[in-house]
Amino acid sequence: MKAAPSAVISALQSSRELAFADCFTITFPDSTVVRYTNAQYNVTIPVSGGPALVYVAGDILIDGLKLKQTSGIDIDEQTIDISFKPTSTIAGLSWPIAAREGRFDGATIERARAVLTAPGGAVIGGAAVVTFHGLVATIDNIGRLSCKMTVKSMLNKLAVDMPRDIWQPSCLNTLYDGLCTMVKAANGASGTVGTSPTLTFIPWSGSAAGTYDQGTITFESGANVGVVRTVRQSTTSGLTLLRPLDYLPSAGDSFVVYKGCDKSMATCQNRFNNLANFRGFPFVPPPELAMY
Repeated sequence: MKAAPSAVISALQSSRELAFADCFTITFPDSTVVRYTNAQYNVTIPVSGGPALVYVAGDILIDGLKLKQTSGIDIDEQTIDISFKPTSTIAGLSWPIAAREGRFDGATIERARAVLTAPGGAVIGGAAVVTFHGLVATIDNIGRLSCKMTVKSMLNKLAVDMPRDIWQPSCLNTLYDGLCTMVKAANGASGTVGTSPTLTFIPWSGSAAGTYDQGTITFESGANVGVVRTVRQSTTSGLTLLRPLDYLPSAGDSFVVYKGCDKSMATCQNRFNNLANFRGFPFVPPPELAMY
């Protein structure tokens, strides 16, 4: 059973008519938070000692995230449909680009129900009742005005392989994570697209052989603004992308490219000078050489 403020319980017992509004909160890994409501009016929840939480109406519509209560530790998995306007943006990116470029990776989503004195009125009890809180698992379909997502409850974090560390030649760290310790911003370079680019090749005078292999490039202007691609190979003449761009870039478009890592000991030492944090085991003999 979900707990509710005492004022909400009293209102439900004594009032014949009340207004309800479903409120959704999406929190991204970079701590960006966006709030929406399916109601026809904005919903404002006051916060003691801080700015009020404002759930915006008329921009994003979310269908799904039903309340489900069971015994045991089964992972609740649901599919939701999100509809948005062509002008709807997140952190300056349109919704289709943000969804396609992985901005929802690691994001959490929460659904809460607010009880109001009247449509557009005050929230009774000053709080909404949370009915679902979980993780965005996959983006199943992306269209111009809608997308479909699969979300899972926070119990999904328990579905990890044990033990955590596996004896393998390549590094166990993810580049730029807390165990790697390398700072992404310190390993990036700004540049502009040179002449005669293609959908998969970005001419750039500042490129260097091998430096940005398996790294990422983020476009900051032009038709591909906000788009992120993996760099398959960097040479002295430019960057070859792993996946084609949607739009042909123009000479002069600006971008930021970050160094990549193949998780080998040599790359960790030569490209990042970070051998002290290398978590691979390259000298473990293969099974065929094991002695019995």
